[in-house]
Amino acid sequence: MPIEKSYVTADPSIVPVEGSAQATTVVPQAGVRAGSRRDTPAGGSRISPAHPAPLAELGAAESPFGPNNEQLPERLQEALRRLVQQYSFESEATRRQEVRRIKQAHQFWRGLQYLWWNERDQNWHLPFEQKLMDNASLEDLPRYEFVTNIYQAFGLSLISVLSQDVPRVRFFPTSAQAEEDVAAAKAATEVASLVERNNRIGNLIVEEAFNLWTDGKVGAYVRYVVDGQRFGFHPETEIGAREVKVGSDVYVCPECDQESEASEVRKGAGNSAVTAQDGASDYACPQCGALLTEENFVAAEAVTIPSAQTRLRVPNGQEVMTIVGGLELKTPPWAGEMHEYPYLQWNMEVHQARLRAAYPHAADKIGPPVASGGQEYERLARLAQSQGGPLTEGGDFNINLITFQRTWLRPWAFFALDDKSLRDELLQLFPDGAYVAFAGDTYCESRNENMDDHWRVLHALPGDGSSGRPGLGDVLISVQERFNTLSNLQIETYEYGIPPIYADSEVLDFDSLQNQTAEPGAHYPARAKPGQSLAAGFFQPEAAEVPPDLAQHAAALMGPVAQFLTGAFPALFGGAMTNNDTAAGYSMARDQAMGRIGLVWRRMKFFHADVMLLAVDCFRKDRPQDVEVTLLGAGSAFESKWIRLADLKGNLFSYPETDEQYPTLWSQQRAVLLQLIANPDPQIQSVLAHPENMALVKRLIGLEELVIPDEESRTKQYREIAQLVGETPIVKRDDASGVEMMLPSIVPDQFADNHAVELDICMRWFSSDAGQVAKIDAPAGYANVRAHALFHRDYLLKQQKTQQGGG
Repeated sequence: MPIEKSYVTADPSIVPVEGSAQATTVVPQAGVRAGSRRDTPAGGSRISPAHPAPLAELGAAESPFGPNNEQLPERLQEALRRLVQQYSFESEATRRQEVRRIKQAHQFWRGLQYLWWNERDQNWHLPFEQKLMDNASLEDLPRYEFVTNIYQAFGLSLISVLSQDVPRVRFFPTSAQAEEDVAAAKAATEVASLVERNNRIGNLIVEEAFNLWTDGKVGAYVRYVVDGQRFGFHPETEIGAREVKVGSDVYVCPECDQESEASEVRKGAGNSAVTAQDGASDYACPQCGALLTEENFVAAEAVTIPSAQTRLRVPNGQEVMTIVGGLELKTPPWAGEMHEYPYLQWNMEVHQARLRAAYPHAADKIGPPVASGGQEYERLARLAQSQGGPLTEGGDFNINLITFQRTWLRPWAFFALDDKSLRDELLQLFPDGAYVAFAGDTYCESRNENMDDHWRVLHALPGDGSSGRPGLGDVLISVQERFNTLSNLQIETYEYGIPPIYADSEVLDFDSLQNQTAEPGAHYPARAKPGQSLAAGFFQPEAAEVPPDLAQHAAALMGPVAQFLTGAFPALFGGAMTNNDTAAGYSMARDQAMGRIGLVWRRMKFFHADVMLLAVDCFRKDRPQDVEVTLLGAGSAFESKWIRLADLKGNLFSYPETDEQYPTLWSQQRAVLLQLIANPDPQIQSVLAHPENMALVKRLIGLEELVIPDEESRTKQYREIAQLVGETPIVKRDDASGVEMMLPSIVPDQFADNHAVELDICMRWFSSDAGQVAKIDAPAGYANVRAHALFHRDYLLKQQKTQQGGG
């Protein structure tokens, strides 16, 4: 018999809970949940914090140590801790070089650009830090440290270009002959749109481009998160249960086989019942008088029936994508591709209150030390950037911020252990790889998880390894330093280059001058020497001038040099170009600039396609049921569209759109539209005049007040179709002929409707994907739309005959 161990897990109504094994459904001790939505991945379960349940009730599919190995034996915890430390510090020197480079880039972005490196504490410093510490006088502090942040300006230009459009992803079935694969590829597009909308994908791409500019490396982590504070709650009904006996308890006589109700037997026995040695009472059979014992007792059958209902507030869950920068993301520096990684590590500082709420089984252990000795260097680097401040150290030393270290290990990474039995035990527990989390030195959780199911890593530029590749903005750091030097020389020359004035003491009375207040129009005592003018008693040398080549060199650093190194040419962000003032010249220059940016944009497209495939896989694994998506339909009315989990059972893969080269600006789309409008080709004009394209034309032109002919009729018909699909046609029998006629639930108005336009909309709907789906899933609604369209056709024919007759 298994040993029962009670445990509690985090409450997603107060703290985020993530991971397929740490799913969040309240499991009542007695009762069934009816008609409820459970935010629980398939195969996972969630034990309510208020109702601890024994491990034996979870079934054989769960780990014997808890859903996330909360009760993992100490020796296995120590083995995982040893593996994580071994992989984390095996390339510590290279990792420190990477952190040094990233910290410098972040400081330059903030405008702290007069940095010097101290080998003793392995940190960047500002020139005035030591002056402040040794209480030096203000006169000794550096005076000229002006910053014109061209590093940030060029970075913002590239970030805006790379993030102005979301890469489009196309999903393909693994086999075009398999219906499940084809259905999955179609449904995946809807899932990707939902995930992008829920995660504000535009903001994530901006963050991704920023990390590529400063860090040169970025990771994307996709998982399912249940969080009532962030995603809200939804009501569920919990129906209690109680057992009710069907019939009565009876005694079956061993002699005459007659059944007698237990209550009658005991009532009739009265004081004549015989008490056996074990304390149980024996009775006599009312029919034959034979002795009835407990062995002859048959209990009535019991059934479970619903009892009271309870309304629960259940937290919502959804897929979450997180962009992780180079300071938080740690990968093997020698590995160039992700499949070569033995480990992947995500480090961040989290308040201990949140960690205690997320891991109640380890709450008493979470606290100081906030990080292990080897983690302290990277911890301070992250805090310096997140908390900011005027100094390079930055921030406060907050002991409540615990370094939360999450590591993913591949199965072959366990072979670093020399103990074969321990290695085999870990392989059996984590056949797909291990995810393990530590809060400081405290073990929190672990589970069987493949890093490729949740992570993708992108490098800004091609190169070797994963830590030595520079960021997009690294080439501009030396340019920025040289520009700062030249700029300070200019300001110093302007301020100190004002020449002094020398005066003859016999000409100017200095004593009187000192006692006189300087004010406009003042008179100063002076006497010219005989035979000389007053001006002859004064001399002023020529003012110092900035060398012309210095200004030219500074302008070149800010302009052509920086543009060539970064690829951010003026045409890319609408800047002025010398010797080029034609539209064709600007267009050609912009195409050339985009060709340079395309090196990064293509990598971002494939990265986004891989991440969205992970999101689709996370959706179908972790979503508990079908999802309703609210859309603005063609008729300007809100419509519901369902994403069916049954449609996502097939195999598929993702690929970025092949015809999408670079991010497309709205101005570019408008320019193409205006060129098409000016084209006299009748086929192009017929395409532009199509009712389905008029809304796009109106939006790109930017004239929302523009009235499009028949737009109201088109919108009206789409609304009617949405209503017709949800209803059934009316069957009417003609009493005279006995013929049945099918009438639509919405009959067109013969006089008021625009039958030509509305019939065309109906015919387009019949051939569309929505119409074909309705034909299979809602045949009555499809027939209703068809009957409606037939009325439009008949009325249109009558109008045409009337017009021909009148003509």
